[in-house]
Amino acid sequence: MIALLVLACDMPTPQQAKLEPVPPKCQVDANKLPGTVWVYQAPQTVGPSKPEPAARVRFRDEGGALKADYTAGSTSDVFQYDCALKGKVATCLEAEYHAEAFCKAWAAVHEGVCDPAGVSAAAGIPLDVATKAAAVVNAELKKLKGDEIADQRKFDNSPRNKMRGTFRVAVDPGTCEITLQDKFQTMVDGKLLEYENVLGSAKFAQVTTDFTWESCKDADSAWSPGADDAHVPVQAGGAIKFSAILQKDQKGAKGCVYTADLYTDWVKSQSELTTTDDKKFGPRWDTTIPLAERGKHVVYFDRYKTCDGKRDRIGTACAMVRVE
Repeated sequence: MIALLVLACDMPTPQQAKLEPVPPKCQVDANKLPGTVWVYQAPQTVGPSKPEPAARVRFRDEGGALKADYTAGSTSDVFQYDCALKGKVATCLEAEYHAEAFCKAWAAVHEGVCDPAGVSAAAGIPLDVATKAAAVVNAELKKLKGDEIADQRKFDNSPRNKMRGTFRVAVDPGTCEITLQDKFQTMVDGKLLEYENVLGSAKFAQVTTDFTWESCKDADSAWSPGADDAHVPVQAGGAIKFSAILQKDQKGAKGCVYTADLYTDWVKSQSELTTTDDKKFGPRWDTTIPLAERGKHVVYFDRYKTCDGKRDRIGTACAMVRVE
């Protein structure tokens, strides 16, 4: 018994196993894209990738159908896409048909005449949509003369003529990123073709940022004023002033109150900014935004008016500056 006790005391104490935390599994897969927002991770020469919100995409459910809003790197445009899921890959095609562009491409190699049936079959555009586009395009092309005809046929039958956006998405469960293949459709020699777009095959990371998802078509109602109140497109980094106004048809009756929500580089930065009265423009928004990073910066004014207790949205105005 004594020998056994001595032997037991001489045995080495077992080392406790180290418990490594288990990394959480990615909560998103191709079937769970609706309700998610993703931002392009731009590779850098040195260091890790950098988020570039000029290229962002969000997915949403619309009556059971998968939809996407994608900027494709544009500073002012947001494009809508219809998506179809097959296995682990979602394929998205721009909802706008761009039928007139395809019609012109068809006409460029068919004696200047767009055949709606041919365009419909080649580009997958509904026949009624192609027919309406053909009526407009054929009337326009009929007026061309001389060099105009040659120029039209050269431009509209070019692989560089981007017509309709498309992209494919797959979720990487290891990194919880998506790989997005950015492409565009065009028509050359009457055939539908796809080419790589600006981003090519790119990584996007999921975010919860409050972005704007509306194209800005009004660049005349906002600017970055200098000393003479004219727009200054290139400025040094620091506190930069931005202003916005209303066009005549956007103004309400006397006594209306005007406010705006601000988006700096597409991210919401301020709410309910009020106006002052300007002798030249009437209601005017003025704000100062610190911008230090070199490159292009965009500011959106999402404008509202409240008249007799009723609040209506006016729409966005945007201004861009380049910081050097």
